[in-house]
Amino acid sequence: MGQKKLKTELLAPAGSLESFFAALENGADAVYCGLTEFSARAKAKNFTLEEAEKLATCARRRGKRLYVALNTLIKEKELNKLVEVLAALADIRVDGIILQDLGLWRLAREHFPELPLHASTQMTVHNAAGVKMLEKMGFSRAVLARELSLAEIAEIRQQTTIELEHFVHGALCFSISGQCYFSSFLTGMSGNRGRCAQPCRRRYSDGRKQGYFFSTSDLCAIELLPELIRAGVMSFKIEGRMKSPDYVARVVAAYRLVLDAPAAGRKEALRAAADHLELSFGRQPTRGFLTGFVPAGIAVSSQHGTLGRHLGEVASLRDGMIGFKTDDRLHIGDRIRIQPKNDQAGVGFAVRELIAEKRKVKAASAGDFVFVKHPGKGNIKSGDAIFKVGGKILFTKSPETCRKMLDEVWKDESGRGKRSTCRNRISEVVSSLPPRREPAKPGASQLTLKVRELEDIRLVERNGADRIELPLTAKNLALLQKGARQLESRKADVVWEIPPMLFGPEWNEFRRAVQMLAGQGYLTFRLQNLGHIPLFDKLENVTLLGGFRCYVTNSQAALAWQELGLAELTLNMEDDRANFKELFSRISFIPLAATVYGQLPVFLSRIPVRNVRPGGMLRSDRDDGYRVFMADGITEVVAEKDFSLLGHLAELRDMGCLLILVDLSRCGAGSARGKEVLAGIAADTKLDASTAFNFERGLA
Repeated sequence: MGQKKLKTELLAPAGSLESFFAALENGADAVYCGLTEFSARAKAKNFTLEEAEKLATCARRRGKRLYVALNTLIKEKELNKLVEVLAALADIRVDGIILQDLGLWRLAREHFPELPLHASTQMTVHNAAGVKMLEKMGFSRAVLARELSLAEIAEIRQQTTIELEHFVHGALCFSISGQCYFSSFLTGMSGNRGRCAQPCRRRYSDGRKQGYFFSTSDLCAIELLPELIRAGVMSFKIEGRMKSPDYVARVVAAYRLVLDAPAAGRKEALRAAADHLELSFGRQPTRGFLTGFVPAGIAVSSQHGTLGRHLGEVASLRDGMIGFKTDDRLHIGDRIRIQPKNDQAGVGFAVRELIAEKRKVKAASAGDFVFVKHPGKGNIKSGDAIFKVGGKILFTKSPETCRKMLDEVWKDESGRGKRSTCRNRISEVVSSLPPRREPAKPGASQLTLKVRELEDIRLVERNGADRIELPLTAKNLALLQKGARQLESRKADVVWEIPPMLFGPEWNEFRRAVQMLAGQGYLTFRLQNLGHIPLFDKLENVTLLGGFRCYVTNSQAALAWQELGLAELTLNMEDDRANFKELFSRISFIPLAATVYGQLPVFLSRIPVRNVRPGGMLRSDRDDGYRVFMADGITEVVAEKDFSLLGHLAELRDMGCLLILVDLSRCGAGSARGKEVLAGIAADTKLDASTAFNFERGLA
């Protein structure tokens, strides 16, 4: 397919009204923001629908675009509110919505087709097959996974036509976006719901040394803009809805300089841009994965996860003053942050009084021993790290000034706030949602046992498994080719699981593998990503099952996956009891399975954890432990404490859940733990040293 000729776009974040104007006034072509609901940055200030309408009007007046991020997973009880939001955004005529949940996609496609749809990076679109699926589904833009190289992006561009957007600046996650359960596992606050508590920025120990093993550097691709354009990216996205207006102003100004510079003036533009970025106080910069290899500096265990420039450590505390030797220039008005040695929250404040050489000064030089006034809050101790997180302000407009600017535009807009058709549309859509029903009478449960290798099958066959699930790996295929007689009579009961991530040529390798398996009579496969569906094009009689990474937290998402060809779905492992009940009370059109045991990967990543042996344990200051596994270019970080809903099987059956999945692929079917799990299923007894994740405490 041919490549569209698209104008480049500099896309900036707006977590507040001041950031919105900071972005526009410094050269952004478009701005993306979140609402008070359904935003993946729930901790940003965000906007009401009325404010979003004003922002859209203001952006249009300036020839700019406004995109609204609704990029979280939606619970069943939130669907009515979501419909109200979609109806309002359609009337407001925003230039696009950024989404993760396929339930939202289905509602927008069916009832609000005028809304342009952008696939969030939370959808984990990382290959051409995934982008082709988005094209078929009516998306106008794909926000690609940050883990792609320039060559991989170019390959996607050659095979697809919709707009491609890529992050070029800002914070990186250790995990592949959309595949992180770390915060949710620890606190119930899910990154997939916009409430990440950032446990990846904490300190961990491998038993020999402590470090920030999961804390990544900040992406800075400003030097690669021409290469990104040649690869086919048209929208250059700056991360930062949680950042200050001044940060937004500086970063946008820097990228605008370089994008607009002629080839002959590019070096000069990069030098000027560097001055802006120097004062934006990010973490250590990295080009990420764009250059085609994993840079050593993308995650450095010795590098603190705190934002800003390191100034030194607290050396003295006396007379209400904090003393330290500063590693950088320091001015009155600079903002600093003092971070404890443990992973507890630090304290930030502005420098109002600065003493060097026993006298008050307006500025101090690198190498000076200085005193700053204690902020009167926080438990600051000797040895705590000090960071500069803000300096000379570029964007100086106050919130009040920004509000007046917005109101000036708004008062001239005729018909403002009049959304006469909105109520009727909402009522019509809400009435189409699946009604609640009485749960079906409990019947016999069907058990799927997942094992790691073909050789394990004999260990689980005698445990009454109705289905056996195997990961589709080269080793298992090789064993199958040698002859797996135990499977000959059970081909219909075997499920082959596709790995979540298939980068570049891997997709074609798996296409050949599923064709071979289907040719041998193995026709049931479990998928974990949208890009897996095209693997089965033109294959007849195959049955496609959705894994827990094909997220289903509402009935509309279940309908969406069914319409895309899936015959069975697995509930999200991070979901809670209340939402499980809602789903089983409304979904009768497709079977739902629940994972009741497994060792949970809190991360999937393309970043290796350096200097940690395979299977090695990392432990936090709070004594929670995680094992690190690396294979085939993917890092899995697995919680020490197993996930288990054993002891809740009767409750699940009463809800209407008759399909249960037990994942023994990590612990081993023949291990003591594997035997304990199988015994626990039979007796429905709680498993020691396990957690029900969010099932009992709730998913925020």
